[in-house]
Amino acid sequence: MKILFTKVLTNTDVEKRLAVPNNSLKHFELENGNCSKSFEVKDENGSTWTFRCYVRNDGAYKKPVLSSGWRQFVLNKGVHQGDLITLYKDVEAEASYKIEVQRKIKLLGKECWSSLEPDQPTGVTAQVQRKILLFGKECWYFLEPEQPTDATGGVIQA
Repeated sequence: MKILFTKVLTNTDVEKRLAVPNNSLKHFELENGNCSKSFEVKDENGSTWTFRCYVRNDGAYKKPVLSSGWRQFVLNKGVHQGDLITLYKDVEAEASYKIEVQRKIKLLGKECWSSLEPDQPTGVTAQVQRKILLFGKECWYFLEPEQPTDATGGVIQA
């Protein structure tokens, strides 16, 4: 697998569309001047998602984005601003892509990235678990659910 890009997600990436680094565009193999292409991506659970890579058809800077299918992935996986995604392409298999999502956590006073675990509950009241490797042993820990916030970042009181 070859890493196409790694990116810490912005609010626009999560709320609208994923801006793709321009130097990764060649790996999506847009043909004959087409400005979009659909492709399938497998996540850590083996689930398949269909994304569309879209580029501007005018101007020198193409500004590639993942549009169709991306928001559904974000909503279903519980992806947040600040999460880290890595998109891979299998150079041995034809057009085989993989995506990983990680979230920054603090463990023993140090920040590190943790994969989003499969089949975790999502939503405001969900209690999320993460599996980590600690001193060579797998263990689970629980994250407190995030409090809902408004557009200004203020906590919404229930």
